Amino acid sequence: MIVIPAVDIMNGKCVRLVRGDPEKSTVYYENPVEAAQLLENQGAELIHLIDLDAALGSGQNIETIKKILKNISVNVQIGGGIRTLEMADALLNLGAYRVIFGTAAVKNPLLIEEAVKKHDSESITVAIDEKDGKVAVHGWQNKSEKGYLDFARSFEKMGVGALIFTPISVDGTLNGPEIEKTVKLVKTVNVPVIASGGVARLEDLVALTGTGVEGVVIGTALYEKKFTLEEALEAVKRC
Repeated sequence: MIVIPAVDIMNGKCVRLVRGDPEKSTVYYENPVEAAQLLENQGAELIHLIDLDAALGSGQNIETIKKILKNISVNVQIGGGIRTLEMADALLNLGAYRVIFGTAAVKNPLLIEEAVKKHDSESITVAIDEKDGKVAVHGWQNKSEKGYLDFARSFEKMGVGALIFTPISVDGTLNGPEIEKTVKLVKTVNVPVIASGGVARLEDLVALTGTGVEGVVIGTALYEKKFTLEEALEAVKRC
């Protein structure tokens, strides 16, 4: 299981939100490039980079993203407000390892099919942000009528490279991951699943290794110094 530290950008700064609420944000680094470099130095193999302003439709942080990609050498998966093939192309051309479609996957699923055909499965990822069993959109501000398991099946058929699963109820809360819902998803599809949200302790990482997920995104726990990235990598290695 890969440990994937998160760098979320809002107003040009590295922040964390609680349950996706922009009114409940904490700034951890004024310069997100510094955060990404630190994570690389601590052993990250892959960084999860999200443009929260783009996701919420309130702006974008493309210049900051460019700086991060230029100043680190590890792989970066990028999401937040990617709603056109042109935007996905641009990010991949800048050096993103893969792009993450969220709202666009709900609103325009054919776009994902086009992206997979144009690039390859490994480059295209779909985020499943779950709320009350349904898929949430627009930076988690709205809930669709699509069940998260059926949603996952549809994109497995399209050939996406991975699914990133975030139960909104636990994201940024440090209340522990949603193991049961994660296991249901892993058992429903064959495409790799990356878990996200709620991790607070090293024991949570150990529990997630037993679910069959390919990786886990961690954010708030690292920034709140519940454990270090080195400790997380070691805990997973021992499983």
